[in-house]
Amino acid sequence: MSYSAIPKTYAAAFADASSSPEEAEQELDSIVGIFRVEPLFRNFFDTPAVKREEKEAVLLKTFQGKVSDLTLNFLQVLLRRGRFSFLSEIHDALKEELDRKAGRVRAKVRSYPLLSEAELSKLREVLKERFKSEFILEVKEDPSLIGGFVVRFQDLAIDGSMKNQLRKVRQTLLDSKLPVGVVYEN
Repeated sequence: MSYSAIPKTYAAAFADASSSPEEAEQELDSIVGIFRVEPLFRNFFDTPAVKREEKEAVLLKTFQGKVSDLTLNFLQVLLRRGRFSFLSEIHDALKEELDRKAGRVRAKVRSYPLLSEAELSKLREVLKERFKSEFILEVKEDPSLIGGFVVRFQDLAIDGSMKNQLRKVRQTLLDSKLPVGVVYEN
């Protein structure tokens, strides 16, 4: 099994085992969020010097009664099989799996200036019509684009930025050759 297949395999198993995959994803989202904001907590689970039994006890004490039994069991399985370090990647793979099943696509949009709600709505409509999927847009402002936007999803990129347009103009000018002997005078 390849490194990238591990998160996908566990995510698919978790989604299949859950009666409500969306709720399971929300629980996993909360847990991953805790690990992001509490690096000491994450380090505890990543440290090989701490015994698995101690990690499992902390896991139970922290999450029992706060998450579903399925999610808690899933975390224990990851811990026992030495896959706990993949938790964040499993969470991302689970979101992708649920989006795929629901016909949704997550796209990252960088723009400058930040797109208005009306512009985002229009962009969603155009993407939906072109790619026959619902789009969830994650928007971020990026002044380096000078103007316009870049949309990235799956293996595709749509670059409508001023930076890209200027790069194309520059390349066209560099590629064009002036005839030999032509002299321009003012």
